[in-house]
Amino acid sequence: MVVQVKTPARLHLGFLDLNGELGRLYGSIGVAIDRPNVMLEARPACELAVEGPEAERVAAFAETFLRHYPVVSGAHLCLRSSIPAHVGLGSGTQLALAVGVALARLGGLDLPVEEIAARLGRGVHSGVGVAVFRYGGFVVDGGHPAEGRRMLPPPLLYRGRLPAEWRFVIAIPETDRGLSGETEQAAFQVLPPSPAGLSEKLCRLLVMQMLPAIVEKDAARFGQALTEIQRLVGDSFAAVQGGRYANPVSGRLIDLWLEEGALGAGQSSWGPTVYALAVGKAQAAALEQAAERFLAQQGGGQVFTVRPAARGAQVRVTAEPS
Repeated sequence: MVVQVKTPARLHLGFLDLNGELGRLYGSIGVAIDRPNVMLEARPACELAVEGPEAERVAAFAETFLRHYPVVSGAHLCLRSSIPAHVGLGSGTQLALAVGVALARLGGLDLPVEEIAARLGRGVHSGVGVAVFRYGGFVVDGGHPAEGRRMLPPPLLYRGRLPAEWRFVIAIPETDRGLSGETEQAAFQVLPPSPAGLSEKLCRLLVMQMLPAIVEKDAARFGQALTEIQRLVGDSFAAVQGGRYANPVSGRLIDLWLEEGALGAGQSSWGPTVYALAVGKAQAAALEQAAERFLAQQGGGQVFTVRPAARGAQVRVTAEPS
């Protein structure tokens, strides 16, 4: 028996409520993208063995899963490809869920993705990664209760598909990685509450501009709302990340893209990954070239173009060849 899991990456497009006076916190917006991908293979084995990149991380997720669900005595896990870690593309959640789903399938256990996420400590603040793993597409979650223990990831409120001709140009500058793990937890704990008026504006931008633009396939209106949401959320996180964006290079690239005609631009999660919205291959290629020229003068980095991913993780179970 071989279990193969392929996941999308994701862009985190912002939080909706850092105020919490209505009884819920965060609420987040995100979109699945078609690459890079986690590609994991799992086979039965007498003990746990891991090969491929990020072996320690894979092993840690597997050990945690098997403590909660001792359904197999062991497994051979091979990570064929991965999402770059701690750059804002959601690598941790996609990798954790790929491991959990693969082990559950090996053990004949039918577990909801949300339960696996909770056991592996994913979806603590945002539910975007869990939602795009399960469904793909453009997603919005409803945040967590402001008080009390958080168990399952936030509820999914909306899931839609972005038009196939839309593109995101992705740039990952060669600079410090974004916050993660305990550092990220500490940042959320010291983050000052935002004014209620800011949360109201963010929700209005989402409901009255961004979501209608998806239905009407209006990339310009969608990008306008996206850029404004990113600016407002970035300013809310300035106290813990040092400015509107994670670093000056990312911020200047966003400005450059908007000057060059990008329909929208922003930073994914804690960065340093930034992205620009384009329609069609020609506009995406022009923005990609502009980013490459810019980063060549700023220490380098990766630039590539992706499409929105309309589906979530793909799981394939096959018999071992005889």
